[in-house]
Amino acid sequence: MFEQAWFWLILGALLVLSEFFLTGIIAIFFGVGAILVGIGTAVGLLSGLTEQVLLFAILSVAALLFARDNVKVWFHGRVSDSWNGDRNLISSRGERVVVTADFAHGVGRVKLSGAEWNAESVDPLQQGDVAWVTGNRGITLLVTAQRPDVAAAGGEANG
Repeated sequence: MFEQAWFWLILGALLVLSEFFLTGIIAIFFGVGAILVGIGTAVGLLSGLTEQVLLFAILSVAALLFARDNVKVWFHGRVSDSWNGDRNLISSRGERVVVTADFAHGVGRVKLSGAEWNAESVDPLQQGDVAWVTGNRGITLLVTAQRPDVAAAGGEANG
């Protein structure tokens, strides 16, 4: 009986550990089912192999069906279908940037807070020029050669 309990406990531990390598969030439920069957077998609640396999199947599938969506959030985080914009980009309106690549056809690159960003501008900006963030379109900054009015920018412009 203890040999069977150890089999289920080791199988359960291996299935739980396999979740770290196969991140489908499925093996963990079979691992939990095997561990519960191992504990039940060790304390004498389950004796026959048929009982053990049947309980393993029922516990594993039930846990998978009823708990997977709730547990999946712990591993993947919450994801939304809508994007409200990057708050850091929105708060960067009025910030000074340095042009790192000449603008051609209104598109170039700028450096903001030590990171390079794609940018768009109607102004003919050259590498080394100073520009100002007026907004963003997704992760592309909208910049201008003229320093925006502090009140119109919605905050202080760094200068």
